Amino acid sequence: MIRYFFICPLSLLLSASIAVRPALADYKQAVAYYSQGDYNRAIQELKPDLDKSPDWEFGHRLLGLCYLGINNNALAVQALSRAAELNSTAFATYFGLGQAYFNMKRYNEAISAFSKAEPLAAKEKIPESERANVSIFRGTAYYRINNYSETVNNLREAVRVNSSDWTLFFMLGASYFNLNRTDEAIQTLERAGTLKSGEASVGDILGKAYLKKGVQSLSDKRYQDAVQNLLNAKTYDSKNGYINYNLAEAYLFEKRYAEAEKELTAASTLLPDNREVFTRLGLVYERQNKHEQALGAYRKAYELNPSQDLKETIDRVSANIKTKK
Repeated sequence: MIRYFFICPLSLLLSASIAVRPALADYKQAVAYYSQGDYNRAIQELKPDLDKSPDWEFGHRLLGLCYLGINNNALAVQALSRAAELNSTAFATYFGLGQAYFNMKRYNEAISAFSKAEPLAAKEKIPESERANVSIFRGTAYYRINNYSETVNNLREAVRVNSSDWTLFFMLGASYFNLNRTDEAIQTLERAGTLKSGEASVGDILGKAYLKKGVQSLSDKRYQDAVQNLLNAKTYDSKNGYINYNLAEAYLFEKRYAEAEKELTAASTLLPDNREVFTRLGLVYERQNKHEQALGAYRKAYELNPSQDLKETIDRVSANIKTKK
């Protein structure tokens, strides 16, 4: 769903670059090609010099970033790992290595590389921005391996710097949801929805989050709160019968029987094999003295899952109807 791509700017590439550099004629030409985005020609310039000087850290770093630029992640890993073996102290080495692993879906190795890049960001021209880039990629990698606590630790900081990317708020909100931090999930996902109106993935989790909050409000006997949360859930997920069912429960406890009936009728269409829906519908009909309809709902519930309690309820309602006739 989410794929980030980053090419190291020339200024960042050159920082901390050449403590020891062989006197190679083509080195500046390779840098020029890199700065122009002509990565293939830069690679061709670098290869002969690296054959002559295999311990040239900057050359391996530049080669790796060129491979990253043409999306050859395996060779990028090879070259940047060699730069790291040569004790590279450049942010670009480890950040590029992390990105190559990330693109290969080797997320644990990506996380390790990004963590090595993080302290080196302090030497860059805009440290806060580079640390935010690390947090974005590392947080996304943690999200991909379902480590939601670390996703939160990384992306909570990243969104303070990058507050316009809806995907960051989505991953952060989804992580809060999976950690049962429902209020934070709702607040963060609402922000994602503001940035990306109509995004189905955001609405899906928001619907689940409001449903969870509504059910908790029901459990706590805060019925008005339950109604509001469940109505919010319906705005994001109108086809989830469990939302209708729980909303009907809240209405039932508030003695709003007509509204409970409406929600249970909708739930019976969405959950046609759910005995509890029809049992509750029968009760709501009874509360409104709609005995014939109550009997029909109870019989449907009995067909789905017979029980002695339901049989006794059916007999009671049938007797009551006969008496009134």
